[in-house]
Order: sequence, then C-alpha cells, then structure tokens
Amino acid sequence: MKFEIVPMDRAEVLRKSFIQEFIDTASDHYKKHISALIRHEDDLFYNGYLWSCLRENGNYQKECTMEAAAEFLKDKNNVFFMWDLFSKERLSGKRFSLEYPKSTVLSMQGNLLGQRIVEEWNDEKAAWATGFQCQGLWFPEDIYCFDESMSWYAVFTHEGWDSRTRPELAEDVYIRICFLNAPI
Repeated sequence: MKFEIVPMDRAEVLRKSFIQEFIDTASDHYKKHISALIRHEDDLFYNGYLWSCLRENGNYQKECTMEAAAEFLKDKNNVFFMWDLFSKERLSGKRFSLEYPKSTVLSMQGNLLGQRIVEEWNDEKAAWATGFQCQGLWFPEDIYCFDESMSWYAVFTHEGWDSRTRPELAEDVYIRICFLNAPI
C-alpha cells in the first residue's frame, strides 16, 4: 500500500489543527480523558477517544455508515490520517501504529484509504464470526481522516451497533459507527 509519512513537525501541526477545529476541548470528557495524560512505561498518553469529543456530535448527529465515509474519501487526492495516542500496553500488538512514533500522521489517496479501511474491517469481522482473530491488520481501530483545508473529516471508530445496543438488529449484525462532517 502506497502512503507517505508526514514529517513530524508538520504532523504535530496537523494534529493540533484537527483538534482545534473539530474537537470540543472545553468538554469535561476531553479534560478528563484526553488532556489529562497518564504516564506509561513508553511515554505519556491519554485514555479516551478524540471521537468522543467531536463538536456538535453529542447525539451522534454526524454518524454515518462505514461505506458512506469510505465513499466520501473516494474523490479526495491527499488525505491525512491519524489515530488516538495510546500506550503500547493498551494496543493489541497487531496494528501498524505500533511501528511509528505516537504522533505520526500519514497521507495517501482517499480512494485507496477508504477501500482498505472497509476491506480490513470486513476481514476482521469475518474472522470474529468464525471465532478467530484476524492477523496482519494494518490500520488502528480508530482512524481520523481529513485534509489540509480542515473543512471536513471522516472518522472510523472501533465501536458498533449490534442486537444488544439496537434490539431491532438481527443477532449476527454489527454495524461500525463512523462519523462524517462534510461541507454541503
């Protein structure tokens, strides 16, 4: 898969810009779970998810399907993506994000990014259904996609809806929760 590693100084600016533009840094949740860093063996990290603090998304107003988020990325040329900053202690060891410094931001073509995200999710879901753990996964479980304009985002989370959270769903259905904030 072809991607570029954004130079660290620029990556830090992009991450800060994403947070400034799209994250409610005044919320109690942000203060308690994101800005309050915790010392781990491998550095300081937060224990929450940025997507839990998305602005104007209190009742999941920005929710969309995984397929809709991937479709949105399809026509984007240079998409940046990043992940939450978690300690290696918390990560499962199967994700590529362990290979890079914690604040890494990558970029790639939107159509390839969206396609690969959906493929990996479906591969992992199929493995779960047969009682196995999927190997060789590349993406972190939660992915924040955006571009330099900071006018939109597509967020893919590890959370989903199932028959316990939405009783109207069949027992074997699991729908990944994603969020899309796009200009009209």
